[in-house]
Amino acid sequence: MNKFDRVFSTLILLQTRRVVKAMTLAERFDISLRTVYRDINTLKNAGVPIIGDPGIGYSIMDGYRLPPIMFSEGEAAALLTAEKFIGRVTDKETQAYYSNALVKIKAILRSADKQALEVLDNSIAITHKNTWENKAYLQDLFKSLASKQLLKIQYKKADGTSSERLLEPVGCYHYSYNWYLVAFCQLKKSYRTFKLNRIVNLRVLDQNFDTEHISLQDYIDQQDQSWKKEHRFQTIKIAFKHAMIKYAESRKYYFGFIEQTVVDDAVHMTFLNSSLEVVARWLLQFGDQATVLAPVALKDRLKELATQLYRHYQES
Repeated sequence: MNKFDRVFSTLILLQTRRVVKAMTLAERFDISLRTVYRDINTLKNAGVPIIGDPGIGYSIMDGYRLPPIMFSEGEAAALLTAEKFIGRVTDKETQAYYSNALVKIKAILRSADKQALEVLDNSIAITHKNTWENKAYLQDLFKSLASKQLLKIQYKKADGTSSERLLEPVGCYHYSYNWYLVAFCQLKKSYRTFKLNRIVNLRVLDQNFDTEHISLQDYIDQQDQSWKKEHRFQTIKIAFKHAMIKYAESRKYYFGFIEQTVVDDAVHMTFLNSSLEVVARWLLQFGDQATVLAPVALKDRLKELATQLYRHYQES
């Protein structure tokens, strides 16, 4: 990105947040802090009323705004693509808000760009099925997160039991076709994760909380580290025949794929997984088209499973 585009993008970013730290700008544009300071001075010299100093962060004085910005065809196409995904992973209310926003964006495009976008709209599709139940909770969650309002939910656990919780929301995230809410539970006096499709009822209360909670990303990182400590991961190496690669690759990340190399007439894949049992049962489908290189325990388990399978069909 050249300097002009970077400085202009910096100005836009400053208008989207209350305070932007220099490190945030450096990471976003992959530049040094020294370059960030020069870019800020460039904007100041151009008459942009920027408030702040290094180490504190920067913001633009209230009331200053750029005139309406024209979107490029590429930017508009990216927004259109995002709309396709949003239609699959959010509730109907959020989908409607996004669609309305996109209509406003399309309205300011040039005629040629509008025509190109219409062609793209009919040429892009997301075909995976959404297994998440479209309950209208996301907008309520976003509202409570932004205004730090308490949530009251009726939650149904996996075992079928229900409980009522009073929550201080921290954040929400989407993972593996489901949305999750992270919140401080006043009943349990600790942070908890709630699956949205198990929330029977959700209500935003007219009551605010002022507790400074852990950030969503820090919570996710802590949970990830805790999960890794509880599970003993092992390095697994498997040689797949070339004819099987397309089938192995379709599921490799699910089993902790790390790397792969081509060796003679096979592709060697390395995985990091905590369950030899799960991997062994996955490998059964490949028969003699996959060979376990390590560990020996996985080889032995495959032999046992193959023997059990043989006896099962001998007896039936």
